[in-house]
Amino acid sequence: MATTQITSGRQFLEEHLRYLETRQVEEMINKTYKEDAILYNAFPCLDTPPPNVVQGREELIRVFNIYLDYQGEIKVDSMYNFLATNDVISFQATITSPKTGKWVVADTWMMESGKIARHFGVAHKLEDS
Repeated sequence: MATTQITSGRQFLEEHLRYLETRQVEEMINKTYKEDAILYNAFPCLDTPPPNVVQGREELIRVFNIYLDYQGEIKVDSMYNFLATNDVISFQATITSPKTGKWVVADTWMMESGKIARHFGVAHKLEDS
């Protein structure tokens, strides 16, 4: 049973990344986040300094579009510490952005009914572009 959890969690993550790569933010939010989902975000791309709390699909769409505009094209260099259970998907990654440089990011998604209910995201900048 654990193998199934890991496989479906990994598939969910890969789908999420494809949406980001193709900038299909509205579709990503509507298909993978609950209507009342909350993002607890410590990424420095909003008008208010982190941490920020973003709730609801409309606000999530707005914030993810800001994030993608801030970063530009994101390249995942490595992914590690992947964890998937019935109610949690968590991972860490190093990413490179042509606009902002290299980062370590960590995300934890609390899942309900196969969708993200709570998203905790943090990032640490390693170097400039």
